[in-house]
Amino acid sequence: MLSRDLSALLGRTRAAVLEAIADGGSTSLVAQRLGVSPATASEHAAVLREAGLVASIRVRNSVHHNLTPLGAALLGLRPGRGLELSHA
Repeated sequence: MLSRDLSALLGRTRAAVLEAIADGGSTSLVAQRLGVSPATASEHAAVLREAGLVASIRVRNSVHHNLTPLGAALLGLRPGRGLELSHA
């Protein structure tokens, strides 16, 4: 459930993308979870990444997202929830 405060701060769709990314996954998966186009999910993820709330990594033909510690804190979650992004 979206927090009204978070929606007011980020906008309804961007807040929903941030919350969907909390569970990790690709741009396509985030789009599917929210019922938006992959392009829309990608645009919102890019803004969240620029704000330091999301980290993204390309894996072959897709981009996978995870919350940064700041993004997790904004949602009131412990850092590290969702897909682990490593460069190893």
